[in-house]
Amino acid sequence: IKCAGAPQKALYLSGDAWYRRGVIANMDIQFMNAGGVLFGVKDYVPALEKYIAKYDTTVNFFHNLVSVDGLEKTATFQVMQPDVEPTEVTTDFDMLHVCPPQIAPDFIRVSPLADEAGWVDVDQATLRHKQYENIWSLGDVMNAPNAKTAAAARKQAPIVAENIIADIDGRSPVAQYDGYGSCPLTVERGKIVLAEFGYGGALKPSFPSFLLNGKKPTRAAWFLKEKILPPIYWRAMLKGKEWMAKPELIGESDA
Repeated sequence: IKCAGAPQKALYLSGDAWYRRGVIANMDIQFMNAGGVLFGVKDYVPALEKYIAKYDTTVNFFHNLVSVDGLEKTATFQVMQPDVEPTEVTTDFDMLHVCPPQIAPDFIRVSPLADEAGWVDVDQATLRHKQYENIWSLGDVMNAPNAKTAAAARKQAPIVAENIIADIDGRSPVAQYDGYGSCPLTVERGKIVLAEFGYGGALKPSFPSFLLNGKKPTRAAWFLKEKILPPIYWRAMLKGKEWMAKPELIGESDA
């Protein structure tokens, strides 16, 4: 899964609904994570762990879903902990929420554009294909090591546009991508932990901490997600008119 927040949003919002209804004590909430950490950027983990505790959730790391028996209501996981022989465990469930493994479409995955894992093979800074110089890629299908979110694509689009224009003019790429992605983790109704980060887990906050501290659950982040971002998405981002996604020029971050 290329965005660790996707399955957690379902967990937190379900937990919040049951908590508000006073039935959380009757629930056995299990979070099965194929990875080894709750979230890949450690700065946001403490806030998330508080909600894991609030919703009395058991977190099981290194659990990769391999099969589901809908009639019997069981799910089987392959447990692959480091330095331990793989095992399989089968768990009963009443309700199951699954985020399936993500793969590129066949026309990409089996094409010369793909790397060994099936993703478009690009330079992570310029987003230009490593072998075919007239190919550029952005979004979920390319292999840059960033979180695949709408916020990431929003930042990548003007970078690719600037670099294509430069290429048409016979120049080298002029803009670079720093891995920015944003994952608004809806930990309860009315509050969001707004994770913003780039390559290597470097924090990339869009706002000063006194206005919006992304390391904590805030109503400001919820308001941003619910009221501000939708019109930006529909009226600006999709039409290429957004002024807040100005690309970073190569060498600019070193100045």
